[in-house]
Order: sequence, then C-alpha cells, then structure tokens
Amino acid sequence: MWMFKPIPRFIYKRSNQITMIIFVPIFALLFITIYSPFDFDKIDPQGRALAWLNIPSRELAVQLITLGLILVGMAVAAVSRWMMGLYTRHRDISYIHYILWIACEILIMSLIFTIVSSFTDTDKSVMVLFKNSTFKTFFILLIPYTMCYIFFIWQERVAQLRNITQRLAEDETLLQSAYIQIYDDKGDMRLSVRRENLLFVESADNYVCVWYVNNKQAKKVMVRNTLKHIAEHLDSTHIRRCHRSYVVNLDLVKVLRREKEGVFVELGIDGVPDIPISKTYIENVQNVLMSGPEV
Repeated sequence: MWMFKPIPRFIYKRSNQITMIIFVPIFALLFITIYSPFDFDKIDPQGRALAWLNIPSRELAVQLITLGLILVGMAVAAVSRWMMGLYTRHRDISYIHYILWIACEILIMSLIFTIVSSFTDTDKSVMVLFKNSTFKTFFILLIPYTMCYIFFIWQERVAQLRNITQRLAEDETLLQSAYIQIYDDKGDMRLSVRRENLLFVESADNYVCVWYVNNKQAKKVMVRNTLKHIAEHLDSTHIRRCHRSYVVNLDLVKVLRREKEGVFVELGIDGVPDIPISKTYIENVQNVLMSGPEV
C-alpha cells in the first residue's frame, strides 16, 4: 500500500523543515489575529489578572497571549522537526508515519490551546474544549502545511527540470564535440562526421577534399572553402595543420617516419596516402602526438 511507502526525502530535508518552522507560525499568527478562533478577548472579564500583571489594555493582553501561543507552537514544531531530522538521518519515513507525526504535533498544540481556552470558556468541559481546540488547530495548520508542501513539490520539480536541462545541454555538448562539422565558404554545413572517422583535409585550389572513413572504407568529398578557414575552425582539436596543403587528424596517426624527401605520417588505412609534414609544423605535430589522443 502507498501509505507504507517512504515519502520523498525532499519533504523533510533540513531547509524545508526550517521553512515550515518559520512560515507556519507567521501564518497562524495572522490567522488567529484576524479571525480570533480561540476567544482570547474573553479572558479575565473582571480585569484582575490584567491589573496584577500591569497590562494597560485588554487588546494588548490578547496580542501578548496570541504571540505567546505562537511562540510555544513554534517551539513545539521546532522540537518535532529536530526529532524528525534525527529519526530520518539513517532511515526513511513512510506516509503513514509522517501523517501520525503531524497528528501528534496537532494534539500537543491542541492541549496547549485547551489549557488557555479553559480560562475563557469556563462554562465548557475540558473534553469539549479539547475537541474544539483540536478542530481549530487542525484547520489553522492545514492551510500553511498544504501551502508548504505545494511549494516544496514545485521547488523539487523545478530543480529536477533544471538538472534535466543541464544534462541535456551536457549531452548536446558531448555530442557536438564527438562530431566535426565542415562548412563551405557561405557558412553552410556540408559534412558532419565523427571525430575518429575524419582522416585529413587536402587543399584543392578554392576547394578542400575531406577524407573520412565510413563502413571501414576511405571516402572523400569536395567542399568549397579554403584550407586556412578549415584549419582555423579545427584549431581547438587534434586535427591540425601539418602542411600548407594538409590538415590531418593526429589522433589517427599510426606511424611518423623521416626520409630524405621529408617527414611523413601514415594513417594505416588502405587507399589513404601518406601525409607530408613540413618543417614549419613538425614541432607542433610532435607535441600533439606526445600529448596522446584527445579526450
């Protein structure tokens, strides 16, 4: 049954408990001040206690009694929530246990209000006063408790939505970083290929020839753009300029060899030519190769 299932932990996390301890008494103070459900204005009709306490007016006495009861109720709630924090530190609390916990809070506050009400409604029995106090206390607390729970649920949903949005943004960033986009000279994307599948880019006058692997076969596509713009776009990756006519994916380099004609890299893929490395770029290429594959 749902009543024996644990309630969400955000309901009784520390910040929300503090919110309830502060908000509920403030709401109760306003409610009792406006509607006077406990008839505090009937206390001490002869004014003897007021004179003995040196309280100048009945209105002030009512305000002091109301404030005192609110502070007592706030203390009850604070102690109760502190005990709940200790109880839930190493265990969950079910719906039924939470409801019973709230019921105990209401009963304790009702006993306090019953004691005070016994000085105003002297013609009623204690059981009647307790019944009336419990009924009034329940409805006084029902509204702020409900408001708090609605706020907590809304707050949790906002936090969950924020986390989902953040994860989607991170996933999108990872997805974008996993692919290399090749644009033409008008800024239109002409090719999107996984980083590990892009082999190299070769200059061909006003075009570039993009070599990539698909289904384990080397393929190429022509894009109208300059190698300079392509190299600048890919400068933050390990796909670097290695020659005036080439940009190569250094993470895919299998062999770096030096010959009389110069330095070349091999990608180890059938049908893919060796890529020359000019003296201008040899140091940068070696540094990138020594740094290891890009994560």
